[in-house]
Amino acid sequence: MAALFDERVEKAIQIIWFDRQADRREEALALLREAANIGDGDAFYFLGRCYLGKRYVDPAVKMPLDTAFAFECFHQSLIFESAVGMFGTMHQEGYQPPGGTSVHSPYHSKREIWDAISQKAAQGQVFCKFMIANAYYYCTVADFQGITPENTGRKKYERLQYEWTAAAVKLYEECVAAGLGIAIPNLVDILHTGRHGAPIQRQKARNYIHIGAKMGIGAYERIVGNEYRDDNELAKAVEMYERALAHNDEYAYYCLGRLYTYNGALPLNLKKALSYLEKGYARLPDDAGFCNLLGEIYFRGGEDIKPDYEQAFLLLSKAYFKGSTWGSDLLGTCYLNGLGTAPNLNMARKLFELHPKKPLAASGLRRLKNG
Repeated sequence: MAALFDERVEKAIQIIWFDRQADRREEALALLREAANIGDGDAFYFLGRCYLGKRYVDPAVKMPLDTAFAFECFHQSLIFESAVGMFGTMHQEGYQPPGGTSVHSPYHSKREIWDAISQKAAQGQVFCKFMIANAYYYCTVADFQGITPENTGRKKYERLQYEWTAAAVKLYEECVAAGLGIAIPNLVDILHTGRHGAPIQRQKARNYIHIGAKMGIGAYERIVGNEYRDDNELAKAVEMYERALAHNDEYAYYCLGRLYTYNGALPLNLKKALSYLEKGYARLPDDAGFCNLLGEIYFRGGEDIKPDYEQAFLLLSKAYFKGSTWGSDLLGTCYLNGLGTAPNLNMARKLFELHPKKPLAASGLRRLKNG
């Protein structure tokens, strides 16, 4: 990676976004704070970016979420005339730049800022390549360059979107080759979906997912684990899920818990299933998948685990009102028999009718029909 920022900033970028080392997180943050404290606007931008959550920093680094602090850092990056700060905050959701614009001295237009970051990217600064690639992917390049469907014509604008997407692919691939794993998600999306008319290349997308897994990115380790599970290579699946957990991928708890619960791919072990699912639920309490599997265990019980209908009703209800009907037969049975809640025959019928062929739903509907 070409060194086009302060050496402390470059080192912090390497630790946080390339090496993704949780055990060196504080060292990296200290480097950014040190540079920021002497008025380095680039340092302020990257420091703020650290606190915006897992879309901005790999979860393996275990950065805290603090949007207010991040936005204050962004303010300072603009005050201290950082081109990368102006570029990065231009379309940052929820951020209100001082004066209502991210264009600050010494720059006078969005195009000048685009040119400054493009120059750094052309000189080999990989993170700047990534930012330019994002602008192509999200088509915010149009704003930087003053392009609209109205001033170019609809057909030409659509052609430009195709060209921008192709440019994004090239830059993302260069970023991944240089070790920048956060370039993989948007690249895989383009290859999977054919965004803006790009060719669909599913095998190439799968290859990049495997590259991400080899880089130690938890989400991709989990996806590769799913492939092993589907191929009935269960020992390899468990290994990949455990690696994903080590890299702070929360959904790996779901994949592991699912293996050991009813109709799982491995022998039933409800205590092990509960251990994984409860840990995942503690991190993602609004996730319908965790709610459903935990709700089922509390509903059915077994292996010295007694049913807990109040917990089952709470969890299955939460999943249902999040839009999941997977456990509707279980939840309907709770309403039918007054398990964990007051009886409600109308609600029971409504739930049973969602999946009427499920055994519990079918028997419940027969009972309601027969009075």
